[in-house]
Amino acid sequence: MQSQRQRNQNRRHQRRSRQPRRHRRRWIWLLVVVVLLACGWGFYASANHDKTVAQNRVTALAKSKANLTTVSNFFIYNKERTYYSVAGVNKKNQQLLVIVPAGSSKVTVLKQSSGITGREAIQVVQKKHQIRRVLHTALGIYRKSPVWEVAYYNTKGKLNYALVNFKTGKIVEEMNNL
Repeated sequence: MQSQRQRNQNRRHQRRSRQPRRHRRRWIWLLVVVVLLACGWGFYASANHDKTVAQNRVTALAKSKANLTTVSNFFIYNKERTYYSVAGVNKKNQQLLVIVPAGSSKVTVLKQSSGITGREAIQVVQKKHQIRRVLHTALGIYRKSPVWEVAYYNTKGKLNYALVNFKTGKIVEEMNNL
């Protein structure tokens, strides 16, 4: 039989041997969290890299080919083909929209005054549908005509897209309840 003193010594020894294990577990969890955060940041940075490269390329094209002095907005449109577009002001203080197909240097320059704005495109869609929340507007080319893409959630929470003709302000295509 063990004496009381021996039992106490055994308990102290067991506690000491457990403490490094607890400490080691904390370090392992901390390391796992740090690795997950680093992976998440790396994924986010690589996902944004392509967008940033496209934005810089299109902005440079718009400044050189359309004489834009300032750029205020950047849009990405994906339908039949991917288009990047920027809104800005030229040297004559005119509001312009410049549309560039992905992988091309061909630019389409539109005067903002010759069509509707993105906000006006949203209003066109709101007249026809009940919108809970607008996700984005983007300018692109659809069937050889400039269009505003309006992406939104309806009151039922379903995703919807509407393409509004830039010049006429009429809805040319819709995809509802996705």
